[in-house]
Amino acid sequence: MKKIKLILFFLAIISIISCQNKEDKIAKKVTTVKPVSEKHTETGAKVSLNKGQLWKANPETTAGINALQKIILESSQEESASILKEKLNSEFTLIFKKCTMKGEAHNQLHNYLIPLKQKIDSLEDSNKAEFRKEILAYLDEYSLFFI
Repeated sequence: MKKIKLILFFLAIISIISCQNKEDKIAKKVTTVKPVSEKHTETGAKVSLNKGQLWKANPETTAGINALQKIILESSQEESASILKEKLNSEFTLIFKKCTMKGEAHNQLHNYLIPLKQKIDSLEDSNKAEFRKEILAYLDEYSLFFI
């Protein structure tokens, strides 16, 4: 059982790393990305719309975003930042694992998720209260780009 968990953990890490490498290649190809509003520029989301329309996301991705919101909302003040970070990273890994999106919609999802990962990684006990507000606001922006 421990071997299976270990293997799954390593596969998740490899998946994240490979997606980040793809994102670097995509970022080099994209010359201009128009933020939807000034608010998105402030939060780091550099997602463009699909000719003014929302991108179609797979249901598992949307469920993962909702699960991240739920984790934050249900976390207690007494819960350490490291426990919260672990829960968020676990769910974040599942989003990548279950992603079936293709093409530009997939690329734009990565444009949304990379800043989210950076926010999760910066979580510490000293900024936990601020983080909760910031990350919830960022997660709310998902619906501005994806259906």
